[in-house]
Amino acid sequence: MKIRSLLSVKIIAASVSLVAASIGFAVASEVPPLVTGLQMYSLQEDFDRDTPGTLDRLKAQGFTDIETSVFTKLPAEELRALLVARGMTCSSHHVRPESLEKGMEKVIADAKALGAAQVVCPILPHKGELDRDQVLKGAAAFNRYGSAIKAAGLKFAYHNHALDFMAADSPSKPDETFYDVLVSATDPELVSFQLDVFWVAWGGSKATDVIEKHGSRICSLHLKDLAKDTTPDVRNPKSARSHMVRLTAGRVDIPAAIATAKAKGVKHFIIEDESPSASGQLPESLKAVKHQL
Repeated sequence: MKIRSLLSVKIIAASVSLVAASIGFAVASEVPPLVTGLQMYSLQEDFDRDTPGTLDRLKAQGFTDIETSVFTKLPAEELRALLVARGMTCSSHHVRPESLEKGMEKVIADAKALGAAQVVCPILPHKGELDRDQVLKGAAAFNRYGSAIKAAGLKFAYHNHALDFMAADSPSKPDETFYDVLVSATDPELVSFQLDVFWVAWGGSKATDVIEKHGSRICSLHLKDLAKDTTPDVRNPKSARSHMVRLTAGRVDIPAAIATAKAKGVKHFIIEDESPSASGQLPESLKAVKHQL
């Protein structure tokens, strides 16, 4: 980044910090009706190489909101300054469970510096094969995190992956999944859910069914699509990246997922694309769903 650009960012960051300090960050910015954001992980290498330029490109494509990834490197104040300078927002902040466990104060401070309304954990900690005991242990941790985050005026959510939709092996509930167990074991006042419709499909379930069942707990949707000719390997999530296609081009019924979520009161939709073709597919994905959002 050039010296003049760097100075500009620091000046704007200082201004953002002064305004934030003047209101004491008493209340985080709320997610306004029907926000369509972009998960920064979709273009992680681009952001690492040139954050200002990547934001400029996204703004030109029609994106005005972003969600941080667990790999975001830029300090929160500097990222917020870059967003403010472009009329953009950050409504959601992704963090690792170890950051929540050992650095909650920084997590909250960063979320507020970003202007984010929610903190999202995209990992359910476990060792070896996922089982009910580890899911319940994760639920207890999420309740603790949610309590601390709620006390700070923010909201906490968990972002699923495919393993969550494996059978929980409950004799009395043969159709119960680990996701069902997690939802039941977490406090609705403390923990919400960010539903990733791609990973629902990769795990063998249907997004609209999950939304119908747990809609009152779902705060946002991650939108990405799965190629029609794919045979998912639930235990090999890395293989999924080459099977991600632009929205509405795959086997996930994206329009139905959006419509069902909206009917349940969901207002926050985040486009994500982890495929090698993400840069080219993202603007097409936005065009494909813009009429619904």
